[in-house]
Amino acid sequence: MFYAGKCPKCEKKLSWVKVEAIDAKTDVASYKGVSYLCPSCNSVLSASLDPLAVKADIVKEVVAALRRG
Repeated sequence: MFYAGKCPKCEKKLSWVKVEAIDAKTDVASYKGVSYLCPSCNSVLSASLDPLAVKADIVKEVVAALRRG
């Protein structure tokens, strides 16, 4: 089994992470985000914009621009 590292809180080896949908907000906007959690203790290992949502938004905007000509 491949282990990428260990959780900084519980120190268990990680071979996978939980991914949880979250809102990523600024003072003026809200985006879809994800947090990456330790499967053993649920500590947040990282958080970012949802890459699949970003991809979908880019495709949507490109298609709209192409339709406008």
